[in-house]
Amino acid sequence: MRWKGRVGGALASALFRSGAHRQLLRDRAVVVVYHRVDDRYPDDPITIPVSLFADMCRFFARHFDVIPLSELVTLLEQGKRLGGQLVITFDDGYRDNHRVAAPILEQLRLPACFFITTGFLESAVVPWWDQRAGIASEWMSWDEVRDLKRRGFEIGAHTVTHVDLGNVSGAEAQREIADSKAVLETRLETSVTLFAYPFGREAQISEANRALVAEAGFHCCPSAFGGLVRSGDDPFRFRRMPVTGWYRSPGELGLEVLRASRAA
Repeated sequence: MRWKGRVGGALASALFRSGAHRQLLRDRAVVVVYHRVDDRYPDDPITIPVSLFADMCRFFARHFDVIPLSELVTLLEQGKRLGGQLVITFDDGYRDNHRVAAPILEQLRLPACFFITTGFLESAVVPWWDQRAGIASEWMSWDEVRDLKRRGFEIGAHTVTHVDLGNVSGAEAQREIADSKAVLETRLETSVTLFAYPFGREAQISEANRALVAEAGFHCCPSAFGGLVRSGDDPFRFRRMPVTGWYRSPGELGLEVLRASRAA
């Protein structure tokens, strides 16, 4: 029930204020994934209100060591110990990422990585999840993605068409993975080494396609089915925690982090 979530969130907030979470996260990091930050769709599960996003960012800044995704990948590659780091990521390429989320992140001096579905940019594509919610999708322009890069944010690939990599394989999967990298590198005139699975649940990740991600020259491919990142995790297998419309406060998200730390 919602009241239980609020009470638990308040207790979690108190634990974070005391610093007790540092002990629970002594060998773990958190990677959160957002999609859309917009006040117009309060009932959409992948959309977060603007004020809540800002509150969460302030919560992250107070209680975590917020680092770029590439830095976390390097720590994992080098076998370094984790402890209380947090990474902010966005999937798909919604226009509000540039217009709304980026200024908030910039004001708080928080890094983030934006995973781009290249075929969505500057298009009228409305994917099935937005169709179902009655939302007319709004995507960034290439100029906006370049501006994010110019302002110091990281850009990663998220396939060309947001294909389910649990359902496609072989040449089609290779095109989706490699072409998204090639397009981003051409448009941004820089190397792109970060990749995230569309959907990202266990059934939507195959070993063959995981190998294709590595062969394309990417350094990671995190999932999105919840959980924390542990010291020693494989950069091609670590988890992200989706931030959905279910959360009503930073404390409720903090409670989920603490639960995940006990379960890991």
